[in-house]
Amino acid sequence: MNEWITKYWVQTIFGTIVAGITFFGKKKMKELECKLKEQEAIKLGMQALLRDRIIQSYNHYLEKGFCPIYARDNIQNLYNQYHNLGGNGTVTKLVEKLSELPTDPQERKE
Repeated sequence: MNEWITKYWVQTIFGTIVAGITFFGKKKMKELECKLKEQEAIKLGMQALLRDRIIQSYNHYLEKGFCPIYARDNIQNLYNQYHNLGGNGTVTKLVEKLSELPTDPQERKE
């Protein structure tokens, strides 16, 4: 009797433990994949918002013909975070053009 218990029940118990570990491991991996996809979507969304804000600022200050220092500093901060998130070179060109604008309305080009 003890031999039967040892032979079959121990195997069954260990098999059940391994199956449980595998099940919960797969479940956790699926949750991790879902979190990674969500994190990527948040990153891309933030990147899009930063890009949009920089483009709006570019259009606004280009139309005014000057870009105050506080606005230039803010745009540079937006750009730094955009770039850290993997932003492209198109916005870089816009920020460079903004930095060429005068900071004082009296210095603007007509």
